[in-house]
Amino acid sequence: MTIAILIHALLFLAFWLTNLPFQESLNDFLFGATGLRLNFLLIFMIIAGLVALWSAAQLALRRDLRRTGPAWPFLSVGIFFLVFFYGSFTFLFLKNPAQLYRLGQLIQYFRLLVDAGILLLLAWGMSRWVKDGRGKMKVPVSAGLLMLWLIPVFFPPGNVQRGALPEKPRLVAHRGAATLAPENTLAAMQAAADLGVYGLETDITVSTDGVLFLMHDSTLSRTTDVAQVFPGREKNPAETFSWDELSQLDAGSWFDKRAVFSGEPIPTLAEMLPVVRENKLYFIYDLRISSAGHPYAGQALELCLEQIQAAEVADRTWVLAKPEEIDQVRSSLPGALLAAGIGYNDHPPAPAALIAAGYRVVNSAYKLSNHRMHAYQEAGLWVNLWVVDEAWQYSRFWLAGANSVTSNYIQAFAVLSQPFAAIAYPVYLAIWGLVGLLAAGLYFSNKPGVSHVTHAQFNN
Repeated sequence: MTIAILIHALLFLAFWLTNLPFQESLNDFLFGATGLRLNFLLIFMIIAGLVALWSAAQLALRRDLRRTGPAWPFLSVGIFFLVFFYGSFTFLFLKNPAQLYRLGQLIQYFRLLVDAGILLLLAWGMSRWVKDGRGKMKVPVSAGLLMLWLIPVFFPPGNVQRGALPEKPRLVAHRGAATLAPENTLAAMQAAADLGVYGLETDITVSTDGVLFLMHDSTLSRTTDVAQVFPGREKNPAETFSWDELSQLDAGSWFDKRAVFSGEPIPTLAEMLPVVRENKLYFIYDLRISSAGHPYAGQALELCLEQIQAAEVADRTWVLAKPEEIDQVRSSLPGALLAAGIGYNDHPPAPAALIAAGYRVVNSAYKLSNHRMHAYQEAGLWVNLWVVDEAWQYSRFWLAGANSVTSNYIQAFAVLSQPFAAIAYPVYLAIWGLVGLLAAGLYFSNKPGVSHVTHAQFNN
């Protein structure tokens, strides 16, 4: 029980320490659910840390809770933590299934720690099992442990570098430099360009009078002062505002309490495209198709393609086109690069099918397997992964040979000279060999001894 609690506490800490970019999102969600403005994740991590320390102390002191005192305090806390652990992660995965992919990728990347823990625990447990009257099983158990040790030799963790280091993935700024300046503003786009990114990503909405502007959310409440300028309309869709109304809004003050970006306006697509052209960047966008009844519901794509053509950035634009939109894109913007979008729940299409349809780029959620990514690249397709915000995730794609990634943290990845926590294969073999020796020491150290009897049996 103690070991199980310790492992769960460490897994909880490892998951959130490597997913800190999501701390604000988690705290905002819990604030909305509880009304309490607290750093919930920090509180949860402190609790997990205390549980881990308590569990480690129990093991280090070799306490037998049944003989040295009441077990209920530790067991109560442990059971509560296990319920909290599985309950919180079940809720997380149901709310955002993409997190389940991320957890699997995290474990795979740092699998050396997991593999070592499993092997050492099994070696220790099997030594006790064989010792307790099962000596005849020692040979098959030894062979099984050896096979278990050999598997990671041929199938190493994701952070192991085999051969030459692939080229560093290019960086596409998600909504501009969204952690340095207000997202989807000219300030964010220029900040990203100044960092030397490969491309810019944005979201495009159309106003009631046909002006294309940059906005991700369906409403204006999160990133503008719409509640103050147009009280009562803060929940109205962004597409229900005219450009005259939108141009009155402040899209920067929400981002920084110091008001560095106060007064930053919502930009139009026409204002943003020169940043792409002048800095020779690539450009990818997500067009928000207006709902039925909108004056420009059926014209948004055509308007967007016309502005890209007018800005002379067609040959540097990745157009996310559905199969039924390909002919329209080719007709209006023949120089554009067709991009196939693959979401979290989409089944990745075959490379040959994409090539036949005319696609040149694959823009996929980060769940894409290395095998399928390499198949796309071998077919001549450029592979871009989104949204990659952790150093280990970016490094995983670096080691796998991805072409580019879309990220909110371009400033952190731009300065990386080596993949995070990467291990050369020879070094990994040396470490894994040491783990094998430790496991062998644990397994063979317990020598057969006499059976233990209780004090009452001895007296009888």
